[in-house]
Amino acid sequence: MPNTPQFPADFTYVFEAFEVLESSLPTAGLDDLRPFYERMPLDPYITGKFRQRCFAHFIGPADQLRRLPHMQFVQSKRVNHLVGDVRREFAEIEDGFIAMPAVQTMVARFTTFMGIDPQTREIGVHQIRILCSPEFSGTPAPEGIHQDGFDYIGLFCVARHRIKGGTTRIYPARDQPPLFSRVLLPGEVVFANDRRVFHFADKVEPSDNAPGYWDLLVITA
Repeated sequence: MPNTPQFPADFTYVFEAFEVLESSLPTAGLDDLRPFYERMPLDPYITGKFRQRCFAHFIGPADQLRRLPHMQFVQSKRVNHLVGDVRREFAEIEDGFIAMPAVQTMVARFTTFMGIDPQTREIGVHQIRILCSPEFSGTPAPEGIHQDGFDYIGLFCVARHRIKGGTTRIYPARDQPPLFSRVLLPGEVVFANDRRVFHFADKVEPSDNAPGYWDLLVITA
């Protein structure tokens, strides 16, 4: 497969109502991913207890992903002023999670859309849950409007439970109005050219007097 992007030359971002289709891969559905999100540890690199996170690197086609050796996650201070240049140690994503057909379908859609060769181009898979409760809100992006320091990113919404807010926004620059603003629903995704645009998500709050959460899968390359 040639390493040629499948998007137009002027690609900045694309929104899709992503469906986990049996014709792509046999699937059990997004709901079956919930136990894996509930077992994730808290992110120790932020102030507060509103984010859980796991992370791993892989290579290979979506249905034959090969885990790469564990490594720390590092972003430049240029793209993350809060924890840039910090070697962050996140728990590895569970093997069972990567084996789930819904996850494999999302990975396959990312590599196909971006036109990357999965046999030669590694991807980062970021499993994230944003928590909120009547006592605190959840801040998906405490660093503000930012880039991640990659070429391409895919922001997949896996679940929203008893929350409001969390609007995802894409910007041409930090000081300009957004190009895209939407509350992503489960099964929706935004693909973005991380070299050309910035992104952000508003805080999430409970929609009633009970805790809530927002589950995301972020894929980077």
